[in-house]
Amino acid sequence: MTLLILYIVWLLIFIAAHFALSVVVYRDAKELPKPALGISPSLWLGIALSVPVIGMFIYWVMNYSTLKPNNEKNM
Repeated sequence: MTLLILYIVWLLIFIAAHFALSVVVYRDAKELPKPALGISPSLWLGIALSVPVIGMFIYWVMNYSTLKPNNEKNM
């Protein structure tokens, strides 16, 4: 019984963290002057909700990492 309660609490915390981080990606995408590939903030929210850790990593790589093309950093 105790394990079930711990599992449910862990699951609720995981879901809340997943949703909160997805909202952070959405808000940050709204603030970008020119997002990578012109992807809308709503689509980034969908990606972050679908694949949480991988989606946020892809968002970071496309918008903030040194892998981003240099010509877009000056805009």
